[in-house]
Amino acid sequence: MIRARFLIREINGSSPLILQCRTRSTLAYPIERNETKDESNEMQYARPTEDIPGPKALPLLGNWFRFLPYIGEYGNANMMEQLQMLNDKYGDIVKLDKLGSRRPTVFLFSPELCEKMYRVEGVWPVRMSMETMHYYRKNREHIYNGQYGLATSQGKLWHDFRSKVNPHMMQPRTVKAHVAQISEVTGEFVEKMRSLRDPGTNELPGDFKNELQKWALESICSIALDCRLGCLRPNLAADSEPQIMINCVQEMFDLMYRMEVQMSLWKIYNTRDLKKFFRVLDTLNGISRKYIEQAKLKYEAMDNSADPSEHSILEKLLRIDKQTAEVMALDMLTAGVDTTGNVSGSLLYYIANNPEKQEKLRAEVMSVLPDKTSPVTQNVLNQTRYAKACIKESLRLFPIAIGTLRTMQTDVCIGGYKIPAGFDIVPCHAVIATKSTQFSRTQDYVPERWLRDNTEFPSAKEAHPFAYMPFGFGPRTCIGRRFAEMELETLLLTVVRNFRIEWHHGPLEYESRFINTLVSPMRFKLVDL
Repeated sequence: MIRARFLIREINGSSPLILQCRTRSTLAYPIERNETKDESNEMQYARPTEDIPGPKALPLLGNWFRFLPYIGEYGNANMMEQLQMLNDKYGDIVKLDKLGSRRPTVFLFSPELCEKMYRVEGVWPVRMSMETMHYYRKNREHIYNGQYGLATSQGKLWHDFRSKVNPHMMQPRTVKAHVAQISEVTGEFVEKMRSLRDPGTNELPGDFKNELQKWALESICSIALDCRLGCLRPNLAADSEPQIMINCVQEMFDLMYRMEVQMSLWKIYNTRDLKKFFRVLDTLNGISRKYIEQAKLKYEAMDNSADPSEHSILEKLLRIDKQTAEVMALDMLTAGVDTTGNVSGSLLYYIANNPEKQEKLRAEVMSVLPDKTSPVTQNVLNQTRYAKACIKESLRLFPIAIGTLRTMQTDVCIGGYKIPAGFDIVPCHAVIATKSTQFSRTQDYVPERWLRDNTEFPSAKEAHPFAYMPFGFGPRTCIGRRFAEMELETLLLTVVRNFRIEWHHGPLEYESRFINTLVSPMRFKLVDL
């Protein structure tokens, strides 16, 4: 089966993942009378859906056989290769239908077409993905009580939830309040990195990605609940609650991929995978809710005169709505681990594999962090332009997902073709961001392209604005974007200030599942400065 994952980190997004929530009047794009008339003309002269290029489904067989390993023409390629093959063979708009039980899907490979899709997605965009997650939440009403979170809700239910949480997730001043916490966690993590090195080679162990996920879990817990799980303790037991949570998140994404992307009969009967999915989420939610309850008790005992800006996300949301607060906290603990953990690993890889960029970054870091133990503050983050460029370039080469997904609510015209309501459309931003028509030296790691005063390299501004969208676009953008960027930058600054990081192994390898997952052993060599 095709290995694309249609995740936005809005749990993901995410996912990956997470977009700014605005008032009702600004959620939709303003449509002038002439634009409405143009759209009517487009629909009148649009070519039929059947004319959209793409693999033609065979009677009874459909298209699934094309993705069988060893047999199908796409079966032995990874997700990015599959999408690139479709783009190369059929052009910038491709239709794929009769792929098991999946709805017909249209893939977009040009930023102009992506922009058009976002313009017609509607006031309350619909993303009919993560259906297994929604099914679980509908069957756990004692937890969700009709509020199913940002990942699976649709329509007014989604809009009402997003409107409540957005001011506490997307405003810069909210993120600033948590910089000190993340700096403290990251400082402890760097000390752990130092102790994990092999004494002979100074290399980290091959399972270092699991350590990155511990850092990600500890970080998001400090933000969401203002508590520490103890993920960074030495020799954390395999049956410890933090490790169980990390394992559950990994299993969750793997099972979602197997049920929603591969062939599965979970909608017909309770398959083995579906039963395991429920057990995994019950375990994850059970542990998470215990810490959420502890955080609620701590909040209830607090002095109400305390500065509200210092409160955790849970505490801020509890002032508004108890159920919203609990569901959002669950979502943050679910979505902020595997996503950030994998992206941070790829970021360190690009820095280690490009020593000249690392030295340029270190010069900037040394100017704002005079000592190895100097904390990262908001003032520091305000001055680190090159570090932000390094993160942007890393996300261009390794986004957490292939793009976004929207399910059309009405018939629309995109690329000269009529696309009926109910079709899924996937803007493939990950493929577009590596096109030579958008970025020069597209496969190279060049942070300079993101600097405003860069005169040595073609600016990223020359690319189409919709070519680079690692967090999505529009009302359903990744809601955890600002926190993820702050965590990544804090980690990058702290690591580069303490070590020269090297990579002496092959190219970075990853699996394309529901999210991009690193499989290369993260054996970084750390040399003390």
